[in-house]
Amino acid sequence: MNCSAPVFRRAFLRRAVLATLLPLLPSPLLASESTTILLRLQGSNTINARLGPRLVAALLAERGYRDPQVVPTAVMDEWQLMARAPQGNTVAVQIAAHGSSTGFTALAAGATDLAAASRPITDSEVSALANLGDLRSKEAEYVIGLDGLAIIVHPGNPLRELDLQQLAQVFSGDVGDWQQLGGTPGPIRIYARDDRSGTYDTFRELVLNPAGKRLSAAARRFESNEELTQRVADDPAGIGFTSLAAAAGSPKLALRDGEGRAIAPSEASIATEDYPLARRLFLYAPPAQRSDWTRSLLEFSQTPAGQAVVQQSGFVAQRIEPLTIGDTRGMPPAYSELARRAQRLTVNFRFTAGSAR
Repeated sequence: MNCSAPVFRRAFLRRAVLATLLPLLPSPLLASESTTILLRLQGSNTINARLGPRLVAALLAERGYRDPQVVPTAVMDEWQLMARAPQGNTVAVQIAAHGSSTGFTALAAGATDLAAASRPITDSEVSALANLGDLRSKEAEYVIGLDGLAIIVHPGNPLRELDLQQLAQVFSGDVGDWQQLGGTPGPIRIYARDDRSGTYDTFRELVLNPAGKRLSAAARRFESNEELTQRVADDPAGIGFTSLAAAAGSPKLALRDGEGRAIAPSEASIATEDYPLARRLFLYAPPAQRSDWTRSLLEFSQTPAGQAVVQQSGFVAQRIEPLTIGDTRGMPPAYSELARRAQRLTVNFRFTAGSAR
């Protein structure tokens, strides 16, 4: 094989992720001119590298389609999910995972049916897509699950928590040595998602912008959450941000916002959105221009079966459950007493300041 080791490794990692999505079958399905394209899904790498294909496969299975297989294309982070229809013919769903912004670009070009995004649609994107309808309406915007941006470090790093101001200083390059954070002396190497990523957009909006900072030019950038996670795991000086679902085996820092207590990313802290870097995952589709399959995938994502797929993919499902509140150190006495006698639900109601909205 005539390719460099880093390129080979990246390709191996991407395909290793795909191999975990669906079983390999003895008789592969092959695309042909007669293959029916049921659906096109583009956008977020966080969603489409794992959750998107699993949701589609579960929907197909519910409708009686068999033998789902992920077939890589010649373009990295693009593939077809193929299956056999009840009538015996081969069908395919086209999936691309290049970043949230690319989903909206594809919608504008008529190149996709659904845009997957790991952050909300922006004002400029709403304006650019106004001819397709109001993409912020409840008919167009679907929250399919919850996630958190995990701040990950090497397994040998003794650091356990940071506040958001320190985090902004690290990723802007203002703090460049672990000793400045109470860690072992040595340079800090920064790993970040690329500019097309909704994960990067979320990090910028929640961490860098409030501190008046910009991402360091020395940051190493990645299109894939999984590749970034692996690079940090291999680098004793590394720190990065990635989807919680991609960081399952990595040490994750607890984060403190202001004077509050540091909160680690967990299913409970993300479900309640108490974790400072909790976020929502979205599917967007033009309200007036959608096929039966587009409508079906949106509706399936909201069902118990669809939410089970969200949970199995490493994200947090939209389920309302009671939680026992454990550690209340530093909380007001009245809250601590209430917490001792009560349970908390995994949902918060938030209101616009000075409004009932």
